[in-house]
Amino acid sequence: MKKLFAIALAFGLSTAANAGLITQSFTGNFDDNDARYYITFDVTADNTDVELITLGYAGGVNLFGTTIEDGGFDPQLFLFNSTGSLIESDDDDSNVSSAFGERSWDSLIERSLNIGSYIAVLTQYNSDYQSGDLFQGNWTNAGPTDFNGRTSNYAFDISGEDLANVRGLGFNVTQTTSVPEPASLALLGMALFGIVGRRKFKK
Repeated sequence: MKKLFAIALAFGLSTAANAGLITQSFTGNFDDNDARYYITFDVTADNTDVELITLGYAGGVNLFGTTIEDGGFDPQLFLFNSTGSLIESDDDDSNVSSAFGERSWDSLIERSLNIGSYIAVLTQYNSDYQSGDLFQGNWTNAGPTDFNGRTSNYAFDISGEDLANVRGLGFNVTQTTSVPEPASLALLGMALFGIVGRRKFKK
């Protein structure tokens, strides 16, 4: 029991110490060429550096240590504020080259953001926002069909200090993985600490 108590205490303290840095990973498959994946999040302090990056095209290891295979479709990223105004978009700025295609076609947005709510959108290349509601408005059809001979797999990481309420929502998407943010893990660690502590006290 002492060992379990110590493990729970260490878990709670280690995750709480890193609670300011939020890192979350999403993986899955697009069900068709014009699918979209939305990531909503809040920034709780001004001048917060946020990184949004895709890994599906070139592969690699995401922020939670999962190996992503090379060979996914050519992605695009869009970043909007809470009113739906486009802040930035990116197609090919990641510098990780694909062994399969020998090109750097993953997307990367690095931005300093102020307090507010934001929406990031992941699409296949050429599926661009046109007008209307971000979720049900007009988006152009993706140029490539059948994912241009590549797989329908996507992988996306978001990281930054002072982030909250990071959530993923797919449109014609099969989501396979969403890793809890460290703040949630910290709460879980403290809960384990409390449960084990109460059991020890009762004995």
